[in-house]
Amino acid sequence: MQVFSDFFQTVVTLLDTVKSGNDTWQFLVSLAILIFGFLLLEFLWRHFNKRIQATLERKGVKKWLPYLSGFLPSLRLAVAALLLRATEIPLVIPRKLLLLLHGLEAFLFAIACIIFIFQLVRFLDLLPGALQDKTSEPFLKRFRGVIRISSLVIAAILFSYSQQHLFPEWLWESSWWLYMLLVLVYTILYIGGKLLTTFLSTLTVALRDDEEKARLRLLLKAALWPIRLLLLAIAIYATQEILKLPATTDQIIEIVINIVGTLVVVVFLYQMLDVVEYELTKFVRREDNEFDMNFVQMIRIFSKVLIVMVGSIYLLKAATGKPMTTLLAGLGIGGLAVALAAQDTLKNLFGSFMIMVDKPFKVGDRVVAEGFDGYVEEIGFRSTRLRSLTGHLISMPNEKMASVSIENIGMRPSIRRYTNITITYDTPVEKVERAVSIIREILKDHRGMHPDYPPRVHFDEFNDASLNIAMFYWFHPPDYWEAIKFDEEVNLRIMRAFEAEGIEFAFPTTTTYLAQDDRRPLTISLSKDLNQDNER
Repeated sequence: MQVFSDFFQTVVTLLDTVKSGNDTWQFLVSLAILIFGFLLLEFLWRHFNKRIQATLERKGVKKWLPYLSGFLPSLRLAVAALLLRATEIPLVIPRKLLLLLHGLEAFLFAIACIIFIFQLVRFLDLLPGALQDKTSEPFLKRFRGVIRISSLVIAAILFSYSQQHLFPEWLWESSWWLYMLLVLVYTILYIGGKLLTTFLSTLTVALRDDEEKARLRLLLKAALWPIRLLLLAIAIYATQEILKLPATTDQIIEIVINIVGTLVVVVFLYQMLDVVEYELTKFVRREDNEFDMNFVQMIRIFSKVLIVMVGSIYLLKAATGKPMTTLLAGLGIGGLAVALAAQDTLKNLFGSFMIMVDKPFKVGDRVVAEGFDGYVEEIGFRSTRLRSLTGHLISMPNEKMASVSIENIGMRPSIRRYTNITITYDTPVEKVERAVSIIREILKDHRGMHPDYPPRVHFDEFNDASLNIAMFYWFHPPDYWEAIKFDEEVNLRIMRAFEAEGIEFAFPTTTTYLAQDDRRPLTISLSKDLNQDNER
């Protein structure tokens, strides 16, 4: 009771001092400012309330009216605090009473801010329907509660910190409240970070099936870990600011904050490579581009290596505090040593880069390189893998693939067939001409023929044991098995046509001459019919 009595006596003394130090007109002016201010506020609010209501009804969003009108209490409290500050102008007020008035004004502002934030939280009910469907109701409920509690705590902290003169001095001289404040800051950061990352994760999962918003999904995913690291940096900075730590500890904390801040940037850029890969993949899949997915993978890995290297340099700078030139000089010497030790690897790396740029082949092409015939299965950064026609897997260093001659069978525009049709030497000229004509008729406007590549058939050679007819034709498109099937059709048609015309195919023969002396006059004859001898 003695405390309240002393407080009341102090207030009375202060009021007597104000009364004795001011004239009547000063009190009247202060009172007029207060009354006129509230009347003006009421008039303006009623006027704008009608205007806003009419506008919302005209636009068909009348449901917004209760939410907008909910800002009236916070606005009135804020204006009341301003009016109290304005009433101080014409008066001469003792310092103690002035501090009490400022405390009252700060209290009104804090209440106004809390009510304003509470009203903003209510606007979550007006989220678009699509966003509400992607966000669970329990999460929104927890999110509202955390914002309300956080606003109360922050307002209380700011009010207490700005109005320290209203509290006993022993409270601020004690260090326990600093630790309590630090624990409170950690709690707010943890809960806020947890809610924010949960919200982003939920939104990312909800956008997974939406191809049109894939870029936004990747961007949100890339921001998750940087946000966590940023909250960690804020917590460390709050520890440094709230607690009075030794100079050595402050230096260590500065280094840690710089390292975490650098990690935020590096991790965000590293995660953003998924967005870059998405954009490059869309570009590669366009019909008018000349690159393939290997180009995307190469850019992705090269970018990751570059970000890691540059990020490591900046992390070293943040950890050691040394100038960038010193670090680059040291890394240059180390890089030279690594380059000398890994020159074969670097050759293969540059070889893969040249393959990507020059594009002598791509995955799926059939190539012949260094005597190996097979299909390209993978183009890596060290080697290119071929699957031979016998099924064996062949790995060839990219440095060699970039320097040797490569026959790309897969890039041929057509499949050419060149073969020789041989007929016997005793075939008459007319039959030879007929054989050439038959083959030309079979190949005329054949399936798979390109107008620029007509078939060619010519009697071109006298062989040792046959007359030779050269046959050329080209099959489009270069489908090997379809071409083989067509070759079979051509062969069967030629055999049937030659059999009908009595044209015989030649086969390897040898003629033996028996001779005596005197110009080799050897004559052999059979005087009897072997069939008759058998009958006897």
